[in-house]
Amino acid sequence: MLNGLIRAEALQKTISRRRDLGKENQGVRQWIANGLGESPVLYDALAKERTARNLEALSRRAGFLDARCEAEVTALNDSEVAVLYRVHAGPLYTIGEFKTAVLGSGIRLEEIEGALNIRKGDVFDADRLELERSLLAKFLKSKGYASIDETHISFDADTTASTGFIADLTLELRPAKYNVEGASVPHRRSRFRNIEWNLDSLSKPTSKAVLDHLVSIETGMRYNEEAIALTYRRLMQLPSIARVEIPGAMEALDGSEDAFDVAIRLIQRPRYGISAALDMTRTDARYGPVVTGVFSDRNVSGRGDMLELLVSAGITSSQPFSYTENSLVPNSGTWSLEAHYSTLGIPPVGLSRLRPSNASRTDLTGLWSRESRPEYARTSIGFKHGFHFVENPTRDSRIYVDLIEFTYTKIELESDFETWLDNESNPFIQNRFQNYASILSRIRWTSRWKGSETKFGNVNLGLEWTGWGLNALSSPMGLAMNDEGQFLLGEVPYVQFVRCEGAWTVTKLLDRTKGLSLHGRLRGGGGWAGNNFPVLPFDRSFFSGSANGIRGWPARQLGPGHAGYDVADLNVVKGLGDLLGEVNIELRKKSTKMMEWAWFMDAGNVWLMKQPAIENPEASSRLAWSSMALSSGVGIRLDFDFFLLRLDGGLRIHDPGLELGQRWIGQHKAKGGLHLGIGHPF
Repeated sequence: MLNGLIRAEALQKTISRRRDLGKENQGVRQWIANGLGESPVLYDALAKERTARNLEALSRRAGFLDARCEAEVTALNDSEVAVLYRVHAGPLYTIGEFKTAVLGSGIRLEEIEGALNIRKGDVFDADRLELERSLLAKFLKSKGYASIDETHISFDADTTASTGFIADLTLELRPAKYNVEGASVPHRRSRFRNIEWNLDSLSKPTSKAVLDHLVSIETGMRYNEEAIALTYRRLMQLPSIARVEIPGAMEALDGSEDAFDVAIRLIQRPRYGISAALDMTRTDARYGPVVTGVFSDRNVSGRGDMLELLVSAGITSSQPFSYTENSLVPNSGTWSLEAHYSTLGIPPVGLSRLRPSNASRTDLTGLWSRESRPEYARTSIGFKHGFHFVENPTRDSRIYVDLIEFTYTKIELESDFETWLDNESNPFIQNRFQNYASILSRIRWTSRWKGSETKFGNVNLGLEWTGWGLNALSSPMGLAMNDEGQFLLGEVPYVQFVRCEGAWTVTKLLDRTKGLSLHGRLRGGGGWAGNNFPVLPFDRSFFSGSANGIRGWPARQLGPGHAGYDVADLNVVKGLGDLLGEVNIELRKKSTKMMEWAWFMDAGNVWLMKQPAIENPEASSRLAWSSMALSSGVGIRLDFDFFLLRLDGGLRIHDPGLELGQRWIGQHKAKGGLHLGIGHPF
């Protein structure tokens, strides 16, 4: 239907014109017709027969060796034709006797024992045999046989030697080649001999210590293709490298083993770069475009390091905390300056003492930012030093450690907002908008998990803490105190809290052919404040709702707990909590290559816990099953390759902010949320 919106003549003219300009597969008309839409399949009698033969071949590859297929046109009108394919599968063949023939290959039978996972009685599956052939070639290359590849390995099936529907299987390993007399030349093991470097394209050479750390091959080492692949991947991780080439050549030698020479060529990116990006900010009830400019030095000292200077500015729409206005017109501005330096390894530990497989890097970041909102202006300056490394390459498991993150935040209140805070006379609310300093440490762990080819996901856990050690030393150090009894650091109180957050996601592929998949996420977190700063700062509090949370509510409009919508009587900050719990389920269906539909259901909320500033928080804001919010809805996603645009509409099924007896859908006027997002919600 979408394809038909564009006239065929107009589409063809666009294609021809853009082809002449060297811009094929571009343009709005082509995107609507063949990207968002899908061109119809024209009936072709020969294609009908080819499809029948393809179905026969697929059935035979799956073990139905006697399969045949018939194609029949069952309906025909002026615009459509229906074709019925009848596949007569026949019996399913299984593997009978399994033998191995080395055929002068030079490889001993005991060398491949255990390398193949083929057993008598298995289904005769040609695709699986192809996979086993590929795995065996990689296995033998890892054992030093540089000359072998998949073309030297084949399977011979015989269905006549046994009774019943059985195929006897023979694995054949052929020689490396045959000489002029027709005699077989066996495969021989090889060892790395010469390792040459071609660094002519590098304007600033990479240090020898870095290259020695990243290269997995060395002279005298037995040939191993995986070692070459590892070297390639590790060198490609250097910010200054655009391409790596590792050609090799084998030379026959006297004796039992040959020599394999390697030449490594590094092609460098331009050392300096300038780029710009336009992003949409959607966090903590802020909506709007942010422009970022980046200057990069991709090879500062030749040690695999990189320096980035970032400048960003944006105009956003912010939901006021005091609820003096409800419109979300552009009313805020953000500016930031950031310097980020990253280097290979974890100084002062030498590279020789670190494992290359950990891909460890150290980060130093300095940041100044200012945000001007209707109620206040917030200025922050900070510094962060940390490192990260791969804990388990198989699971892509990574650990991120921020050893120290110093932040100083100053909040300048507008007079109306300051009056509102004074009228609230609530230290719980007032402390969330207080100047503060923090010396924070953080650790985060991420990992992928895989249950099967169709079931997989990832885990993300984080823990951060600040102020506890400083609080214990404040009295002995004689730090000054303010009138509220808070110890001061640089004339402002320092925050004291511990905060944890985690998420577990799962993806289940239900039907690959129909593009049907099920996705789920379990997310939670909690924060506990200390005596020196009796609540979590608002930028470290939790909130729900929005495009990536409970989608029946706008950001920061849900909770805490049963907190209602009559904000004048609230003894809390609407939408902010110390505890978060969410469960999300989403069913996705691919419609075209670009378009995807989704049905979702979200449940969760944020709540308040007992904190020093709120010895007795209102029962309505505390954790309770009856305060769980529930929403459901549908969404559409448009995949533009370089980003995914998402529109979700959620309906409130259970609204804990309403009075008892009015919370379930049907008991109250239907409400919901409409969200525009970038990327999938999880």
